[in-house]
Amino acid sequence: PAAPLLAAHVARISLTGAMPLLRPALLLSAAALARLSLGFEAAEYELVAHLHHRNLERLEQTFWDVATPEHPSYLKHLSLEETTHLIGAADEDVAEVKEWLLSLGARPSSIRVSALRDSVAAALSLELGSGTGTAAARPRESLRLLATGRPSSVSFVLRRDALSLQEEARLRRERPRPRVGEQADAGSDYTISNIKGAYGLPTELQATNDQTLQMIWGPGSFGYSSLQLRLHKAMQCPLLNMNKVKFDTANHGESGGDNYGEGNLDTKMISSFGLNVSTIVSNTNISASTEEGDGFGQALLDFATELASREVLPHVLSMSLGSLASASCDLLCAEAVKLGHSKEECNEYLQQQRQVCMFLSQDQTSRINVAFQVLGVRGVSVFGSSGDGGSHFSFSRFTGGALADTLNEISCRLQMPVFPTSSPYIVSVGGTMWSGDSSHPVTWSGFGGGSGSGFSWQFPMPEHQKKAVAAYLSSASGLPPTSSFNSSGRAYPDISAIAVEGTSQSCPIMAGIFSMVVDQRLNAGLPSLGFVAPRLWQIAQQFPGEAFEDVPDGNSKCSCDNGFPSAKGWDPNTGWGRPIWKGMVKHLASDTRKIEEELLVI
Repeated sequence: PAAPLLAAHVARISLTGAMPLLRPALLLSAAALARLSLGFEAAEYELVAHLHHRNLERLEQTFWDVATPEHPSYLKHLSLEETTHLIGAADEDVAEVKEWLLSLGARPSSIRVSALRDSVAAALSLELGSGTGTAAARPRESLRLLATGRPSSVSFVLRRDALSLQEEARLRRERPRPRVGEQADAGSDYTISNIKGAYGLPTELQATNDQTLQMIWGPGSFGYSSLQLRLHKAMQCPLLNMNKVKFDTANHGESGGDNYGEGNLDTKMISSFGLNVSTIVSNTNISASTEEGDGFGQALLDFATELASREVLPHVLSMSLGSLASASCDLLCAEAVKLGHSKEECNEYLQQQRQVCMFLSQDQTSRINVAFQVLGVRGVSVFGSSGDGGSHFSFSRFTGGALADTLNEISCRLQMPVFPTSSPYIVSVGGTMWSGDSSHPVTWSGFGGGSGSGFSWQFPMPEHQKKAVAAYLSSASGLPPTSSFNSSGRAYPDISAIAVEGTSQSCPIMAGIFSMVVDQRLNAGLPSLGFVAPRLWQIAQQFPGEAFEDVPDGNSKCSCDNGFPSAKGWDPNTGWGRPIWKGMVKHLASDTRKIEEELLVI
């Protein structure tokens, strides 16, 4: 029988104590939930209280210390126990939240504290009302009541409910995703062997360390078809080890869903370029709202928070999905209001668009960033697709009436960054294609868009980017108006790879290549790379053309009249360019330079 499904409702509680922001159901499989709680019965729902993290300034500092090559703490990643000690809630706060849950009617045996001590989950009875009367049967009402009486240590509350098979059928939607196809089949120029050849990556090179671990993730219908992977193996990658590709939840994807094509593409690419690396395909939330709407943000937060609590982590994580950043969506609607539309009209329209605004708030993206920081200090290299709408859109232009026209005018007038790729705590991967043959890479464009590009409105530029970005902004000709972007924000992408099927292709390609680097490091007794961006930027600036090949042609304007032009060196279209395997091995597979520097100091 099919695994039971669960709906999750979130109350986002602002730090100012304003009215909680409520959003509709999310679905999770029982297998996914098992990582978060001890489970609950059909007549129960689960309440998860996420606690405020401690020592966030120390976490920030530790993150950059372990990621900066010159720092004494470089690559000295933290254990789960050390991370818990750093950011986990105090004993008295955890005890207070437990008592609060018990006062609501929680079943004592169901209460569980996460390994990082940043969440407490418990099962509550629908029949008893859990202290909220008949509102317990209505998630929005019960969350509103719970939000007003929560302990001060609680940041936000999540509720999960079991769904009937009828509700499951109603919520699951099948809508084809035309932009993800099979362009890179054996009959095209963009075969696995040709792409590897362009990077100098030996076609038959395989990982040899059984501990090397890579992961892809997505919600909704995200998954892969064993048949498609088998055909891909037969046609393009005969050495692909299908026994190394496994799911970690009961959610194996659903043909026809938006994210199913994403999952198949991700699986093929990361397992072909991270050849013979153990690969985890993870779908922790099968809600229809995570497929296209703002349920995605909660699904990502749930996943990243839970992953950070695991004892065993992947060395490399690839995430192809995302949307306009919350700050971009806020800006879109603020500008639309100035032009005569209501904020409610704008928000409602954006939620009807496919994968355009999928985050609840800037508070939520900040909380997701904390999870990325935790993954980084624990040694995980996180890679994110830079997006497919150039520097103006999530994918392409809006359609359907006066509001769409207004949003197109705003989007072309301003640059609209996407998330999670604009997070300062992950590596952003842009897209390339070939002009003529594989020896002439250019910025990828297609599907009405192009390689995602830009500067974050919300997150500041990290130190390792400042010199190269300043050089680009002072020397590039044909830049968009300075008022249209935040020149002091996190700039992206960092690097790029082939993206003829969108940057959902380039991200897992690059992640797989880094898994091969990590495999060599593990074989040499070295730690994983963790957050690798500062080292990448340092290598690219000190040894230009050795580890990454410059891609100087392209523009992020897509269908608009302005955008970021490509240029020599780093640019916002393809970052530092495409990988050169020999140089990546030289500069990343060992720490020889670091050892030599330490000897010189001695």
